[in-house]
Amino acid sequence: MESLFFELGLVIISAALIGVISYYLKQPLILAYIAAGVLIGPFGFGLVHDIETIHIIAQVGIMLMLFLVGLEMNPTRLRDLGAVAFLTGVGQVIFTGLIGYLLAYVFGFPLIEAVYLTVALTLSSTVIAIKIIYDKRDNNALYGQVAISILLVQDVIAILALLALTGFKAGSFAFDYAHFGGILVKGIALSAAAIIIARNLLGYLYNKIATSHELLILFSLAWAFLVALASEYIGFNVEIGAFIAGVSLASLPYTFEINAKAKVLRDFFITIFFVALGAGIMFASMGPLVIKFIILSLFVLIGNPLIVMVIMGLLGYDKRTSFFTGLSIANISEFSLILVTMGLGLGHISQETFSMIMIIGILTMTISSYLMTYNNQIYNKCKKCLKLFEFTKIKTKLSTKQIGMHNHIILLGCGQMGHQILEQVQKFKDEYLVVDHDNSVIKELISKGITCIFGDVEDQELLNELDLEDAEVIISTLPSPEDNMFLIRYIEGVPQEKRPIVIVTADTGRDGLMLFNRGADYVILKPYLGAEHIHSINKELYELEEETGLSLVEDVAGEVKGKFKSDQEYAKVLHNLNKLRLAEIKQKIANKHIVLKPKST
Repeated sequence: MESLFFELGLVIISAALIGVISYYLKQPLILAYIAAGVLIGPFGFGLVHDIETIHIIAQVGIMLMLFLVGLEMNPTRLRDLGAVAFLTGVGQVIFTGLIGYLLAYVFGFPLIEAVYLTVALTLSSTVIAIKIIYDKRDNNALYGQVAISILLVQDVIAILALLALTGFKAGSFAFDYAHFGGILVKGIALSAAAIIIARNLLGYLYNKIATSHELLILFSLAWAFLVALASEYIGFNVEIGAFIAGVSLASLPYTFEINAKAKVLRDFFITIFFVALGAGIMFASMGPLVIKFIILSLFVLIGNPLIVMVIMGLLGYDKRTSFFTGLSIANISEFSLILVTMGLGLGHISQETFSMIMIIGILTMTISSYLMTYNNQIYNKCKKCLKLFEFTKIKTKLSTKQIGMHNHIILLGCGQMGHQILEQVQKFKDEYLVVDHDNSVIKELISKGITCIFGDVEDQELLNELDLEDAEVIISTLPSPEDNMFLIRYIEGVPQEKRPIVIVTADTGRDGLMLFNRGADYVILKPYLGAEHIHSINKELYELEEETGLSLVEDVAGEVKGKFKSDQEYAKVLHNLNKLRLAEIKQKIANKHIVLKPKST
């Protein structure tokens, strides 16, 4: 016990120390955890010897991750994923699998090892992608939604692969159909029982305990462990059981709360997982496989993104969304590591092949973390070459020059918040234009007869075509601060007397103040006021009589004090500057002799 406590303490302390260094050097934290494992493991200082026990503890993190993945499998959410998630996710797995198997065959791997290698190469890391996407606050960006959707499809495929492994017995290459069939029937029975119990008994219990956040998360974790233990008892692994537990709760109204609370615990165990991954690697056994390792790693880092970009390009997505999504899956998955670990235990793959796949995982996770973190900078360097991947594009019926609008409102981005703003704009303005780079959004707008343009705000040709100097107001709901900065820099080139009013949105007070200082006329903090704030601005500028019942000072200060303590000062400063700027905007309108006219009646 003392040895376990000592080694677990070393894992946590080393991860924290190297994590702090990595944070200040602005490096991805996942890499710090892997580096910590390498340093304290046998290949480093040899401080940790009981790697197996550490792996067992880390397995809890993987189990919790699958529990949370299961919570995301709400039927409504799955319907919202659309064709792009299914076609891109399945298409990428198929094409990566075919090419990966061909490479494995050329390299002379035995059939069973080639199959394991192929499956390992096709799956991408959900943990890394979701962590970095949320860290960058890109979860509401189109590429973030598409990438997460594709990863959910891959997770389902990974679960099926794990399920298939239950058909093998240790030391045997023969697939035991009777054994697999028996386990499959038990698994279906377990899933059905879990769903029935969750919808009837657990739904009732959750209604009783939902007011206690502590009990809510404790009860949810107990359910996850209970189903995981039952899964192990019938012959599945605990990861599949945790996934079933999550799916059974997915239709309940408490998934958001469970997800938010369990993520903290999951992240703790996932940290141990990455440290254990680094500590358990055996670099010495890799000598004969170095060339194969390099080629296969390059295939994952370059081939996977290219396959995704081709598929998304054929589906009509722009090069930027396709490129960012491709970078999000330029690695192999933690599921791949689970699969090969099971394969090693079954005697299907050698220690050398196991180590090679593990190192491919570490290398691709490391490099893809950088690729995702600096995706904007990389895109700006090579965006001209990426036009090759825009095979089709939705064409709106009219270009802006043909529309011939003057003194109109341009709405950039028509997501959830953009739809609310559009509904408000339609009530008081005849001339307006929507710009978005999501095909499904453009199709919906066209079907409603709304004037719209398909395009990316970082495309300077698009901004040239929009004739921004003819607009009264530009409202940007784009989630990326870089996109809004690009827009502001472009508008700086418009003559002062023709420059439109620019209203942008930001997720934090820090980002908002930066955009304000760079030249935005007004900045909306989305977590605080959102679309109602836009309506309040429009009411004042267009002298609308309808009241919103929104008190800016109290609402902003109250929300910040309650939820965003670290961002409070930025939010307060930005709010006060916005109040002054609104008066300046009205003076600017008077100086330009513009009359903001509401919708004709």
